[in-house]
Amino acid sequence: MSSIGRIVRKNHSAVFWCTRHYPKAKREAVYTLYALVKHFDDLSSSTLSIKEKEEIIDAWNREILNIYDKKVPQTDIGRKIYKNCMRFKVPKECLKTILDGFSMDCPKPLYCPKLKDFNQYCLGVSEMPSFLILKVIAEFDEDTTKALGQAIGRAVEITNILKNVKEDMLNNHVYIPEEFLNEANISKELSPKEILTHPNLYVARQKLADIARTSFAEAYRLLEENNNKNSKPIVYMLNLYNRYFELMDNRGWEIISPKPILKPMDRMRLLLKALFYHGN
Repeated sequence: MSSIGRIVRKNHSAVFWCTRHYPKAKREAVYTLYALVKHFDDLSSSTLSIKEKEEIIDAWNREILNIYDKKVPQTDIGRKIYKNCMRFKVPKECLKTILDGFSMDCPKPLYCPKLKDFNQYCLGVSEMPSFLILKVIAEFDEDTTKALGQAIGRAVEITNILKNVKEDMLNNHVYIPEEFLNEANISKELSPKEILTHPNLYVARQKLADIARTSFAEAYRLLEENNNKNSKPIVYMLNLYNRYFELMDNRGWEIISPKPILKPMDRMRLLLKALFYHGN
């Protein structure tokens, strides 16, 4: 098993098993894209100094240029991207969009962004990775791939934000858009802890939940109309996060903790459902 395969198996074993039936080239490309996103996500939440994070982000801007200028990449993941992803014609602009999205939250935490900036953040950290994975594994046309990547990425990212709101705010990351906080009469001048404990926070969370709910519905509609057997990892991911969303929605958005938890058997059922999914 490759090193990137081990990263996926350790951090998201269901994605690993859902992709085992793919040809090696597709499998390695998916693992590489996952490893790249995991690397950026770990960087934004790490305890490195602002200066160290800035240096790493700058190095990645150079690394992306190296990959597409056919120079020798300096990092292991960069070399894997060149080896595993270029055969699928991954555009440079897509990788740059991913890096730019994570750069909005690193080196400094994202804090009460404007809605347009929030949308750009979601595009980079979740929608674009979803699009690229679909581009590698599925057999959709380009328009469907873009629409499905956007719907799935947006639903998953917002569910993560809603699920991890306490942990994120205690670490100074406030992802809820300023406009939604304003509708809840919550000032962005408050500290993250004050926002977290504000009695109207549920109003802002409901606004985000409405977007996620619409995105889940759109993703399922597109899958129903265009599905194929290569969608198994996407079906699993969508079902997993939709279940998290349902648990939070059913208990009410005023409840922040504990985070919703899926038991191992629940995850296994979702995995088996995806593995035995045959599409249209």
